[in-house]
Parts: sequence; structure tokens; C-alpha cells
Amino acid sequence: MEIDGRLEGLQPYAIHGTRYYRAYFSHTDSPDQIESCQLPFDTIDADLRPGDPIRITYLLKTVMEFRRVG
Repeated sequence: MEIDGRLEGLQPYAIHGTRYYRAYFSHTDSPDQIESCQLPFDTIDADLRPGDPIRITYLLKTVMEFRRVG
């Protein structure tokens, strides 16, 4: 399932040399509710910045990736 939203923030971190992001985002239909998830660096477009429109891909209620819309 794919849902449109907005990137609210990214916090990079590493575990044993593998890079991840703690990502904060909101859905277009509920912009006041900020959600968060942890994703490997390669599941987020490298040039995304807070405020960018995104497409959030879910599988079984788990965020799988973010991609830029447009």
C-alpha cells in the first residue's frame, strides 16, 4: 500500500557500520500527526529534505521505503 505524505525530519545513525535513518513523517490526510520509523539508508531517496512530499510504502503496517513524489 502506498500513501502520500510529507517528510518531517531525518536523523542518521549507524549500527556496526551499517547506516540507518530514524525518519519522521506525516500523512497528507492527517498532517498534525507525526509518525516515526527506522529505515536502512538505501530505502530513502538520498536528496530528500524535511518538508518534501513523499510516497510512503507500507507492507503489513510496516514502513518499507520513502520516495519523492513528482
